[in-house]
Amino acid sequence: MEKEHAASLKVKMVSVEDRASVARVCGIEQHVSSTDQIEYLEACEAEQAVGYLALVWSAGGNAWLRGPKIMRHGSVSASKIARALLNQADHLFELKNIKLAQVMLSPTQDHKASWYAECGYDTQIALELLTRPLVKDRPSAPEPELSPADANCHSIGYAPQFHARFSQVLAASYVDSSDCLAMRRHSDPEMALADFRDVPDFDPTLWRLFGSNREDFGCLLLHHHPDEASLEIAYLGFKPPFRRCGWGHRAMATVLSIAKRLDCQRVTVGVDIRNNPARRLYARWGFWCFSRQQVLIRTASAEF
Repeated sequence: MEKEHAASLKVKMVSVEDRASVARVCGIEQHVSSTDQIEYLEACEAEQAVGYLALVWSAGGNAWLRGPKIMRHGSVSASKIARALLNQADHLFELKNIKLAQVMLSPTQDHKASWYAECGYDTQIALELLTRPLVKDRPSAPEPELSPADANCHSIGYAPQFHARFSQVLAASYVDSSDCLAMRRHSDPEMALADFRDVPDFDPTLWRLFGSNREDFGCLLLHHHPDEASLEIAYLGFKPPFRRCGWGHRAMATVLSIAKRLDCQRVTVGVDIRNNPARRLYARWGFWCFSRQQVLIRTASAEF
């Protein structure tokens, strides 16, 4: 009987006209759902919607999933509805040549994690979401003292003529990194930069490239959320020879200076729980964990 009901499920793409109403059902912000970057799959049984899955297409050729949102499953199990939606998503990924599909779930969403695992999302990254409130009467964290060699170093903002340098440093910073290693392993730096740039109100002055007269060795990518009065550290990384040399502290001093200039109330960052050096750096600068999430990944090599 279950197979008969499952066979009666039909999955279709939600029309442009209906996206706003589906976004409300799925709990997705209107300013996000109104862009061309997000589409919705709808699972129906007997012409009645029983589930939705949101697909967020990134500029770098990857995809984020949100859901599935199961509406009702009186005759078909929630897992069957979820599998039908995820299977259709896989078909779209293949058509669009998507290299990396991922979803972020809370630790309490084990049932959804099992749905994704059944569909080949077998790589997991555990994240800590950290925040550092900026309180006016709170003493500022001290900036590290710079050695004479450091004094010869500099940072520059992003501009088209510096794009190749940002890309090269980003790729080099992945080497022997503990930061979301499973994701970085499948990430092309050009695709990653496209994803990082593909945000509302992208501000190139919030990207910094650290270097000396001889070479570039680190990058800091920030994203301002004015509606939340927050500054997000989207990425911070250095080439291996320049790690544990105090450059992380210099970068953090830059972050807090920019956050105060933008009148932000907090700085946020997501960090892989296995990245102990980064966690120690953020702890030293007053960050604390406010949430834990898991990211499940499926790559094109998993045969969409």
